[in-house]
Amino acid sequence: MIEKLNQLFEETARKGTGLLGIGFKDLTTGEELYYNGDKVFPLASVYKIFVLCELFRRQKEGTFSFAERHTLLESEKRIGSGILELIGEGAVLSMMDYTMLMMVISDNTSTSLLQQYTPAEDIRDHLIEPLGLRDTLFIPGAGLCDYYGVTVEEYKKITSTGGRFHARNGSYFRCAEPKNKQSSPRDMLKVLSMLQEGNLIDADSDRQILDIMQKCQTNDRIPKLLPAGVTVAHKTGSIDHLANDCGIVYTDCGAYVLTLFYNGNLASEEEYEGTEWTAVGNSLLSRLSRDIYDIFIEYHQK
Repeated sequence: MIEKLNQLFEETARKGTGLLGIGFKDLTTGEELYYNGDKVFPLASVYKIFVLCELFRRQKEGTFSFAERHTLLESEKRIGSGILELIGEGAVLSMMDYTMLMMVISDNTSTSLLQQYTPAEDIRDHLIEPLGLRDTLFIPGAGLCDYYGVTVEEYKKITSTGGRFHARNGSYFRCAEPKNKQSSPRDMLKVLSMLQEGNLIDADSDRQILDIMQKCQTNDRIPKLLPAGVTVAHKTGSIDHLANDCGIVYTDCGAYVLTLFYNGNLASEEEYEGTEWTAVGNSLLSRLSRDIYDIFIEYHQK
């Protein structure tokens, strides 16, 4: 299986000019395989996994409650993915409601609000450093506009008119900025493996985290081409031509962890300018996911 997967990874990398990163772990045999496993990629919304884990850690220590309710203020709305940016001020939701919006539809307003309860230094001190995540950086300060090099007003104008950004080889996409949220396929595989083992927060919290991740509605990468009935607990991340998806695939033959990154903002000018948004990444990662699934099933059915 490992030999076939290694060949597949190399063949997939040749299909695009961007930077491809892959982490794979068979949770039955413990076998792992990486392609650019220690390369650093912008996390985009995959970083919300860390926010989710820290919320459950704080709930365990008694400093946070998912039952608490909060009234949304106009000043708390954030641009980008999600729905709360578009609704009226005054909506009253529980912290679990905001958490679901963050993970299911990647709502940025919910995430920003929840990060008030999960400071970056706490995520560093209680998750990143204790887990030994050497490639992971979680420093606030970089938002969508920083990646694109535009103001909020310019971002809204471009997106409202169907325009596109031109951020190829931008410094945030190259992970060359001190303030960023970034990680590697190996680090994210470790996080997800510990969640599956029940060793990240505790068995019950980790189970609830993965249950929430199974509800993700952005399914155009890891789950897209998998057979009906295959369950995936995952979180995607996208900015411009950057396409990520990290999760656990549950099959009748066992489960495996899969951490996929495609940095299309480092692609050739021809690929970057000739394709829309995450089209290349979506295609490469969804096909790769299906091929990994086929190899995994074939191996375990012998």
